Amino acid sequence: LSQTFLDSFEVAKRLGVHYIWIDSLCIIQEGDNYSDWKKEAPMMYQVYTNSFLNVSANWGSSGLFVKRD
Repeated sequence: LSQTFLDSFEVAKRLGVHYIWIDSLCIIQEGDNYSDWKKEAPMMYQVYTNSFLNVSANWGSSGLFVKRD
């Protein structure tokens, strides 16, 4: 898993959140003409509407946290 996913798990744990939704892990976003994505994407508003916290990232490789000087 990418560092961003691992950092998201850490944030959830620190907030006492037991479940986390990561759309790229929960929805197949490639192959088969994107059939799973086309089916599930219109219902994603329900996940986000009922969520406690939303975290968004453009790219998942570098993580959520950065070191400051």
